[in-house]
Amino acid sequence: MRRGGSDREVIVVEPDGGSSIGWLLFGAALGAGLALLFAPASGAETRKRLTRSAKRIKETAADALEEIRDEFDDFTDRAVEKVDEVKAAARETGEEIEDGARAVVSRHRSGVSQAREELERRLADARARRRSEAEDQEPVA
Repeated sequence: MRRGGSDREVIVVEPDGGSSIGWLLFGAALGAGLALLFAPASGAETRKRLTRSAKRIKETAADALEEIRDEFDDFTDRAVEKVDEVKAAARETGEEIEDGARAVVSRHRSGVSQAREELERRLADARARRRSEAEDQEPVA
């Protein structure tokens, strides 16, 4: 294929001049007329049937809606229960972590106090040695 050449295929779309909506309405009117001509029952009987069918459809829709509401309520109740369980587990875990941290701090405090006592004892020993050494070396005059 050449660049800028005339090998391109051109497609032309021409409108058919008719409206699709017009044909749709015509078909609907024709179907309604044929339905009335070939209906097996009288107009009053057909209206009763249509009314009964509409009531059944309405009842079915109401039942389906009620069922959906019940399922949604059950779902939200289960979700709330799960959230409460997670909150309780988080609280328990937090308390366990807090207790563990307190135990670690307590162990470290006792270790720190023992180390301090050891350092103070060594310092006292060192001071005592220094005094005894100082006393052993009397100044020469």
